[in-house]
Amino acid sequence: MGKTIFIKEIITITKEPILCPTCQKQDRLEKNVVREERSGGKTILCSRCEALTVVTNYNLKQVKLSSIRDDTIMLKEPHLIRKVAY
Repeated sequence: MGKTIFIKEIITITKEPILCPTCQKQDRLEKNVVREERSGGKTILCSRCEALTVVTNYNLKQVKLSSIRDDTIMLKEPHLIRKVAY
């Protein structure tokens, strides 16, 4: 049985960030733990602020998430989907 992944915010971005766009820290970033099915982009999960960053050129309105391992994904309601540009 896997762990539970909580996601509070989903961020779409075109370039891979060095720091988390929400909390501006890099110590708890995990790459490719969650897969986003609609865009096929890379994902970066910040376990500190529970933000999922999707590196893609698409403007996502809805997401379809699945886990790479046998983890459970929980979206905290109301979750926010926003686009960030640097």
